[in-house]
This record gives sequence, structure tokens and C-alpha cells, in this order.
Amino acid sequence: MKNIFKVFIMTAGLIVSFNVNSFALVDGAVWGGYVFNGEVENSTDEPTGANYGAKAHYNTSLIPLIELGLGGYYQISKYKFDIMDDTLQRQSIGLDVNLILSLPIIHPYVRGTYAFWDKYEDDVERFKAYGVGAGLELTVFPFIRIFGEYMYENTEHYSSYLRTNSVNFGLKADI
Repeated sequence: MKNIFKVFIMTAGLIVSFNVNSFALVDGAVWGGYVFNGEVENSTDEPTGANYGAKAHYNTSLIPLIELGLGGYYQISKYKFDIMDDTLQRQSIGLDVNLILSLPIIHPYVRGTYAFWDKYEDDVERFKAYGVGAGLELTVFPFIRIFGEYMYENTEHYSSYLRTNSVNFGLKADI
């Protein structure tokens, strides 16, 4: 009888801990990061630099513990090219999708982006940029999370591609 009672208490504790997870209808986040590795087509240059941005999502639950966030993002990246000895700025606006595993405090996720507007200095491209990544969110207060993520991005400008790898850290608010 004691074992059944212990199992009941442990099961109830797990259910309650999952239900106290802060699920939000919408969220917004800001981040900053560093592009630590890049590749330009037909060049040995490896651009690096800073990036920062903001994103917002409408969230829905696919199945218990899995959240799907659909929304948009805006990002600015400042690349430093060693061979060209130049610094160039890229801006992106597009679709942002998150798939989050909602555990009580820690929330691993995967992220995908698709830019419908991508400006690299004077060249504006449409529908030629995408990104994929993975990250981890930590709940620090109810409705407030900090996160870190790795992102791989690919864009095409001037008939050549630019591929980058970056690490971002940010703050997310659930509403």
C-alpha cells in the first residue's frame, strides 16, 4: 500500500510540474550573437562578426509537451571580411518557426528561418535566405526565459552564396 501511495504522489507531482510550465499564446525575444565562421562562394575569405535581432511567435500546442511557434523575425548581421578588408551589413526579415519541448524549467528547441527580404549593402534579394538551428531555453521567472542557440544561415547575393555559423544569446518574454 505504501508503494502505491508513493507512486501516486510521484505521478501527481510530475503532472503538476508539467502543468505549471508557463505556456504562452504569444512570445517575443531579443538576442545578440557572434558569427564565428563563414564561407563565401569562390573565395577563401571567412567572414566573422556580430549579429542581433528580434522575433515574435504565435504559439500552439501540437501534442502535450510540444509547442509550435509561428512568427517573424528581423536580424542585422555585421560581417568583417579579412581578404577584402571590408565590413558589410546584412538585414533580414522573414518567417521564424520554433518547435519547443516544454519541460518544467529547461526547454530544448529547434528553429528554422526563411527570409522573404534579405538586404546585403545595396543588393536586395527576395526568398533567397534560410537558416536552421537548435537551442536551449531556461525559465528564470514565470513568463521570462533566457536562451542560447546555434544557427546556420545561407543566403545568396551577387550570384554567390554566403554561409555562416553563429551563436546567439537572448531574452524571451511569454505573454
